[in-house]
Amino acid sequence: MSSETEHIHLEAADSVVAVRERLARLRGRRVLLVWPANGALFRRKLDLVLIQREAYRRAIQLALVSQDNAVIAQAAELNISCFPSIAASENERWKRGRQKVFLPRYHRPGADLQPEDLALIAARLEGRKRHSPWRAAVERLVVLALLIAVVGGACYVVLPSAQVELSLKRQDVSAVVDIVADSKTEAVNLELGVIPAHILRETVETTASIPTSGNFWLDSVSSAGVVTFTNLGETRVSIAAGTILATSAGEPILFETVAAAVVPAGSGRSVEATVEAREGFRGSIGNVKAGMINTIFGALAERVSVINLAPVAGGGARSVKVVDAADADRLRASVRLQLQSLAFESMRAKLSENQVIIIESIQVEEERKEWTRFSADIGTMTSELTLTMRAVVSALAVDERYGRQVALERLRANLAPGQELLANSLQYKRGPFAPGRRAGQIRFTAESSATVAAALDIDSLRNRLAGLSLDEAKDLLAKSPELSASEPTRLKLYPQGLDRMPSLPVRIDLRVKSSA
Repeated sequence: MSSETEHIHLEAADSVVAVRERLARLRGRRVLLVWPANGALFRRKLDLVLIQREAYRRAIQLALVSQDNAVIAQAAELNISCFPSIAASENERWKRGRQKVFLPRYHRPGADLQPEDLALIAARLEGRKRHSPWRAAVERLVVLALLIAVVGGACYVVLPSAQVELSLKRQDVSAVVDIVADSKTEAVNLELGVIPAHILRETVETTASIPTSGNFWLDSVSSAGVVTFTNLGETRVSIAAGTILATSAGEPILFETVAAAVVPAGSGRSVEATVEAREGFRGSIGNVKAGMINTIFGALAERVSVINLAPVAGGGARSVKVVDAADADRLRASVRLQLQSLAFESMRAKLSENQVIIIESIQVEEERKEWTRFSADIGTMTSELTLTMRAVVSALAVDERYGRQVALERLRANLAPGQELLANSLQYKRGPFAPGRRAGQIRFTAESSATVAAALDIDSLRNRLAGLSLDEAKDLLAKSPELSASEPTRLKLYPQGLDRMPSLPVRIDLRVKSSA
């Protein structure tokens, strides 16, 4: 409806017909009828009713501007807005007029009945008097009988119900399919059994240490001990450093004094001196028992005697640990495994619930010389070798849903006509992964199994059962090829004692037993 208001200024000579014709050209508008300041116009309520009906028929929202008390009273009774001026009509809300303009007297207290209203009421009363009271009673009886018949028929059709519990024919089926996960494939190919594989990459770093296994042999170490020199005369004897001593049993083992010593004068007087094995006799050969060193080379042999009262020991070969090439290779291999493990944990944390990382595809994809730092070079003397290494590790991941989708499609392809899978019975088992024919491919087998049941048209079976006798319904169910012969069908009728299926298919409740 247009928001603009059309003003119609009435003249004293205007008729109801003229006003209605002017309203006919203003469909869907807001119209304000402005009464003349002087002169009585449309004092009859019927005139205003006719104008209101025309406005209602033309979807016109009607309002009046008048100061005539009679017009104001009739407008209020018809729920038409009546304003004292045009300015007031622009500032106040307009009412919506009544659709029913003739109301019983008790709905409009204080309003006087018009002659035309009295004529209409009198005509209705006269029509009622012409009817015989017997005729009214017969009409009531006929209506009551029809109502009873309708209600009884409805109860006969609607109230009976039946409950049928069915068991479908079932069997277990399985299928094995070879699946290829390819990193260069973006969509699932159900026919070829190819699914997408996603390449995952992580840059990780770690540090590890191992003990070195290489040996570097140093020069042999001389044995050392203490000998006792005893004076054989009465004069003091000086023993110079480097005095050569030897064992007397077998091949002589030579020793020499480390420092000078003096044997006091007097026969039997003695002094102790430190000795060590000479060059050529280093190592374990110089470890001799007590009493073995008893010979002095040179002129001193006539002046003093010598003997070791305790064993001479400490001679042998000595080695230190060094970095071997095998140590570097072994440590590098160990660190690579640690990097792969770290990358796997980092990748797995970012995957969705249905994705799985193919462990067999995890590999160190990139190593750089500047990313590999050993704590020592090969041949360096150290007991421990440390390696700090960074690398880019890659792996393939597949979405298990794709594998299930391929396996399910292969299983469905093996179904016989008229069979359908029971959704809750589907089982999926994935086999081990194996490298594909080219890089970025992984192959595996998937086995799917499920229980299938014969397809049953529930609505068609309801329609066939509707209206049959109890024996006919049991015979129909027994001969249905979709139903299990090992599990009998259960049929119950309500109310008890009925011997016929409900006429309405909707009153037959067919329930299919779920698989165990």
